[in-house]
Amino acid sequence: MSEKEELETLGEQKLTRRGLIVRGGLLTAGAAVMGGPAAATAFGAAAATSVKVGVVTHGDTGSFWSVFKKGVDQAASDLKSRGVSVTQVYANNDVSKQVSGINAAIAAKVNVIATSVPDASALKDPLNTAASKGIEIITVNSGLGAFDSLKTYMVHVGQTEDVAGQGAGKQFNSAGAKNLVVLIHEASNSGLQQRADGAKKTFKGTTKTLVIPNATSDLPGTQQKIKAYFQANKSTDAFLALNPDVATAAQSAVPSGTKLGTFDLSPGVISSVQSGKILFAIDQQQYLQGYLPVVFAYLFVTNANTVGNGQPVLTGPGIVNKGNASKVAALAKKGTR
Repeated sequence: MSEKEELETLGEQKLTRRGLIVRGGLLTAGAAVMGGPAAATAFGAAAATSVKVGVVTHGDTGSFWSVFKKGVDQAASDLKSRGVSVTQVYANNDVSKQVSGINAAIAAKVNVIATSVPDASALKDPLNTAASKGIEIITVNSGLGAFDSLKTYMVHVGQTEDVAGQGAGKQFNSAGAKNLVVLIHEASNSGLQQRADGAKKTFKGTTKTLVIPNATSDLPGTQQKIKAYFQANKSTDAFLALNPDVATAAQSAVPSGTKLGTFDLSPGVISSVQSGKILFAIDQQQYLQGYLPVVFAYLFVTNANTVGNGQPVLTGPGIVNKGNASKVAALAKKGTR
């Protein structure tokens, strides 16, 4: 698909892939997608139609997923008068809870399920059941390509993890790093491995991975494990976190002079990028990952619109570094970046 291809037409407000994603991951279609006045104009006033959406993710309520949730909440608020209702489940990496959330959405007879897919094998049965009942499926955040064959699958909303990882590898090359370690904080999340593999493809030095399952649920313990890794691998001069909370915790765990990069934003990460403590952050704009599926669900149910044409709707990746971090700092403080 060309960069100028339309994602969807909301009334007379046209959003293009280029309009949503620009250099550095900055959002230029702001008012229409952030729930401002343009959104109200685009959606207009019309008779309400019942549209039930179930959002089920493996996420938690930390700095990353809280921004995703704000996107869902804002879309639900913007479309409430049009008959849209949204239920949300955040499973905190508990596969059984995510499966239960999908089954509950099926039982509630939702029209569309938007779900992250960190482990396709675990979610295969409930999503197949949903598809057999005619429920449209949108994957978000993780799971690109996992369920393309489902007869009711519409689109993936997120970033291409391998390409995003390659971008990180290039950033470390520019910084002169020689020995990189990538911390995988969810052992069963295939998307995180794709990020690590992508970084290895482009990084010119040596790349190793450190797996710490459920690292975000015990950040002090994670800090100690990071310290132990560097003590045992003294030539390591670069660290890539795949989560903003891990990145923030790692700052006090890695040796002085270590080149530190991360995936995803938080107010703490942006502050550290501004000060130079973190070199860069790969921004996948998770607010959009929460907001857009609700909009797509509404348009599908009310107007038979689909998006993507077999390709993902990309919300990233963009690079946030010291040169552009100030542009998103205020938005991050509001919880939308």
